[in-house]
Amino acid sequence: MEFHGRINGGHHQARKFWREMLPRIKYRNPAVSVQIQRHTDPSGPAKLYVYTKTPSPSQPTPAAESPPSSTPNPRNTGTPDTSEPTHTIEMKLVPESQILEELIDKTGAELIHPTEEEHEQLRDIADYKVRAEADRVEVREKLTKQRREEELLRLARGEITAAN
Repeated sequence: MEFHGRINGGHHQARKFWREMLPRIKYRNPAVSVQIQRHTDPSGPAKLYVYTKTPSPSQPTPAAESPPSSTPNPRNTGTPDTSEPTHTIEMKLVPESQILEELIDKTGAELIHPTEEEHEQLRDIADYKVRAEADRVEVREKLTKQRREEELLRLARGEITAAN
């Protein structure tokens, strides 16, 4: 792990987090707005800023307010939030699993474990991958055998020489 950190300034694990884990978080939480702002300075910081909006006690949440939707907020112009972050997580030289743990701890997120149906789907996918690999090996062997037979036939007809 240290090796990767020295190569790209310690951003390897942070990059892995936002490429692999963040899409899963966004998939399970479509109402959560996530914006990634990258910089080009490899010696710069690798920080995750978390902005949470909590209604203050003087501003009760209206009862008629609709639940958050998964559609983008039209008022969001794509400009960065200038308010102070609620939480800051240092990601430089930190494994992506530790980044996730810290994010869960700081935000008070609730872990949702896979259902039995999802476990079954994961087992089916694993079985499919095993079968697919076996099929690839079988097809590769069949093609290799077929190509070798064709080569032997051409050699017997004198179309090619043994040196080829």
